[in-house]
Amino acid sequence: MESTYKSSQSNISLKKEATTTNVSTSDFWKKAEFNRFGITPMVLLVMSIFGGIAAASGILNSWVELAAVVFPSTICLALILSVSPMKAIVYSAVIAILVDILVIAF
Repeated sequence: MESTYKSSQSNISLKKEATTTNVSTSDFWKKAEFNRFGITPMVLLVMSIFGGIAAASGILNSWVELAAVVFPSTICLALILSVSPMKAIVYSAVIAILVDILVIAF
């Protein structure tokens, strides 16, 4: 018994794509959205630690410093509760933490 085959069947080509280690920012935010329920508690923990210390030191000086601490923290908490995009949550948390550090330092 003779078997025949076409030449297109015997030519198997394997292509290996080059892997890149560059991660674009859109990939980062997609992964942050996927890991929302892990990132959010960490953001809350860090923000509440800095916010508590800054509020305690800010209330001793003036009500303006206390308001400066409370406003960005409340905005970040509102964004977390409204399930906003992680980009907005992370940026607002960074702003809140920076304001807290400024109030603590000065």
